[in-house]
Amino acid sequence: MTMIQGKWHAQGSAAQQGANLTAHDGFYELEIENGERYQGAVADLHISDRLGNVERKITLDDHSIFATSDNDAIDKALQKPNSISGFIHRLESHMGWVVVGVFVTALFTFSFFKWGVPWASEKIAHALPQKTNELIALNTLKFLDKYLLSESTLSKARQKQIRARFFDSLVPLGSTRNSLKYKLHFRDWSNIPNAFALPSGDIILTDKFVELSKNQDEMDSVMLHEIGHVERRHSLQTLIESTFITVSIMLIIGDINFVGDMGVGLGSLLVSTAYSRDHETQADEFAFKKMLKAGIDPSSFSNIMNRMTKHVEGLSDKPKQKTDKGNTAKPDKKTKTKNDKDSFWDYLSSHPETSKRVHLANQYSACFKQGLTTCQLSPAD
Repeated sequence: MTMIQGKWHAQGSAAQQGANLTAHDGFYELEIENGERYQGAVADLHISDRLGNVERKITLDDHSIFATSDNDAIDKALQKPNSISGFIHRLESHMGWVVVGVFVTALFTFSFFKWGVPWASEKIAHALPQKTNELIALNTLKFLDKYLLSESTLSKARQKQIRARFFDSLVPLGSTRNSLKYKLHFRDWSNIPNAFALPSGDIILTDKFVELSKNQDEMDSVMLHEIGHVERRHSLQTLIESTFITVSIMLIIGDINFVGDMGVGLGSLLVSTAYSRDHETQADEFAFKKMLKAGIDPSSFSNIMNRMTKHVEGLSDKPKQKTDKGNTAKPDKKTKTKNDKDSFWDYLSSHPETSKRVHLANQYSACFKQGLTTCQLSPAD
């Protein structure tokens, strides 16, 4: 027979009284210092799991609680020999197993975020109806117009010409879903060349992008690339993946205060060119395959990409404004806003894989020059 000393708490009360619990042959008896007694089967007790030397709590039938720090006695008298809590405690008691446990946990966490979250995000994104994309992007363009973009200075005739080409030649070539309704928008973004797609099918072209495009093939290559992002639902996948990570961190650290800020960056998230490398490659290959079928040389994509990259690098290399005394002048509010936009684009446009993407375009271009409508790249490529 084993006697365990501890403290007894009535249901819903913080007051405590000394108590002794004895156990023998599957039955227990609890004697409280006020004279009360409890008896019953050990199997009817709810015993909290062991965590190091943290005080254990045993809940009785009437929901009163017996608490004790004598964990060894609890394990010996009340716990089953092969219980999970006992197994966990044995692991905690050996530093070698602790190290192994930390390593396995770290490996699982890394694998979950590296491969599990993207895989799950892709499955969810493609399972959701198109209406989901439309709801997400409903106010995004308004957000962008308010904080980043301004009205296009392109002539109405030029806009009409590009739209006609987009809807007559590119959308039928790329669209695989009848429920998807594409829209083409023109905006000015402080001399920044860019094209980006919202998950709803809204595609935005900036004036500088149109200006830098030397021919229709270059413009078509980029618009097909953006159609690829929409068709593959990359924006929605990115948003779901971001939400997965945010919620996971919230569960780990137990802080939900920043969850309300998730919507603040939604607009920049959806229009960001900083897709994952896999997403960029998928959109590139989508565009190149469609270009081969349309008789467009994929080198057009590498040409416009190189030109846009050089333009952005030129913006970042501009010297700061100087005063007559040689000191850097403080920009006014208007100038500061523009510089902030340029910095924002600088951040988004810094893509370490640009050279590889251009190389891929040139490989498809080689197939195009051979008169092929499909291009089989070797595994090494």
